[in-house]
Amino acid sequence: MDEVIERGPVPVGTRTPDEAATMAPVDEPEWAAPDRGATDGPIARSVPLAPWASPVESMLAPTRLPVPLRPMTMSDLLDGSFAVIKARPRTVFAIAAAILIPFHLVGAFLQHGVTGFSLSTGFNQQGTTTASTTTQIGALLLAYVGVALVTLAPFFLGGALGKLVSAWYAGSDLSAGDALRAAGRRAPALIGAYLVLLPLKALGLMMCGVGVIPVVTLFAITAPAITIEGLGPITGAQRSWRLVSRRFWPCVAVIVVASIGAYVLNTIFSTVPQVLTSLLPAPFDWLGRGLIEAAVSMVVTTALVSVAVLLYLDLRIRTEGLDLELEAADAFDPHG
Repeated sequence: MDEVIERGPVPVGTRTPDEAATMAPVDEPEWAAPDRGATDGPIARSVPLAPWASPVESMLAPTRLPVPLRPMTMSDLLDGSFAVIKARPRTVFAIAAAILIPFHLVGAFLQHGVTGFSLSTGFNQQGTTTASTTTQIGALLLAYVGVALVTLAPFFLGGALGKLVSAWYAGSDLSAGDALRAAGRRAPALIGAYLVLLPLKALGLMMCGVGVIPVVTLFAITAPAITIEGLGPITGAQRSWRLVSRRFWPCVAVIVVASIGAYVLNTIFSTVPQVLTSLLPAPFDWLGRGLIEAAVSMVVTTALVSVAVLLYLDLRIRTEGLDLELEAADAFDPHG
């Protein structure tokens, strides 16, 4: 007969060895905030925290933020422009291709009637044609229309990327189609703002190019403001003026450095291919030039436009406390 061992009363809150063995903890992760220090970068919140992020959009997987939600330095803005591309390369390049390729192809077609005319020389070189004076003037006018179309493309790209990147910071994500449709809905406002600002930029170019720097700086974030906040052409330009004017000289430094970098990269990547395509017979000459310019712009222009989008967010963080607003919405969100 087995010996019975008296254990005595078991204290409250303790378990016998047998009970402890049968109630061993299961290896399940605990609910806890993610350790951001162990990741490659900050992760966007998974709940909508702003008017431009709908509940449907927030169901998409959150992405890593190009730059943490805080006041950004020049290094943050310049490096963050390429971080925008790396965050969602397929989405960003799909948006850039859908906008830049058609604009550049049409622009190259309109410019092909003038020898020596391109986006980089159109404003300081008249080019030549072998036709009569009337035909020559018509060809030059079409070439300038082509330049105008190519310079309009960054407006649409800024609107689409502004919608995409702002969704990331609001805690959601967008597909390329969603961002393109958002820019398309604001197309009249984007075109209107471009036409309103075009005379000011042309006047700045006439002043030996120096006058264009303050104009470009003051209205650099017009396109993101229009699509993100749903503004009209005039109010979008005014919104950009108000935000930039509060930090004018730092914004001038960012725009100048980013523009110089974009010019250098564009020259390096496009000069040789453009020379080679000029040797091709028509219509492959202008077609190849348009495709090459679009391919280069998909990287260079996208990065330059991303600087403007991040600058818009930085100015709102510095002057309006956008980061505190989003963090407060996150803290008090009932689903957070």
